[in-house]
Amino acid sequence: MVYNVRSLGLHGITGYSVSVECDLSSGLPAFTIVGLPDAAVNEARERVRAAIKNCGFSFPVSRITVNLAPAHVKKIGTLYDLPILVGLLAAAGQLKIKAKDCAFVGELSLSGKLRPAAGILPMALHAKAEGIRALFVPSANAAEATLAGGPEVYPVDHVMDLVRHFTGEGGGGGGGGGG
Repeated sequence: MVYNVRSLGLHGITGYSVSVECDLSSGLPAFTIVGLPDAAVNEARERVRAAIKNCGFSFPVSRITVNLAPAHVKKIGTLYDLPILVGLLAAAGQLKIKAKDCAFVGELSLSGKLRPAAGILPMALHAKAEGIRALFVPSANAAEATLAGGPEVYPVDHVMDLVRHFTGEGGGGGGGGGG
């Protein structure tokens, strides 16, 4: 099954849209990221795998292909950890995302906590121009993202905060899984 998640990237000082397409298919288990990823993007495989397991989810045992489009633009940094995790969980049926007009940006720790990302303001400005209504960013970047004057910014401290948001469960702050 293929699941598409919206994200954003940074080219110089300009934000741009990135489509994170996550495909789970039969075959020998593998985890491949395509679409001109740099070393930090490729290392997302290990951060995402650990975060999924440490948050109590099952890592999909299948052939996983993640395409970061547009494929002709080099993807740099750790911005894509969160959208890759969201896409994999959604493709595996472990997380139901109700809003298609939202975007995700953020680096994951192995426990599922989010770390701040650089260049959030230009990405938030691009999100606003693209009509994205909800932007999920690390809590440390939320104030910067709100300077764009839209979309609505949702600060995320931990993957479980995001899960609670989409499942409608109460609570907030720090999430499970430790630090």
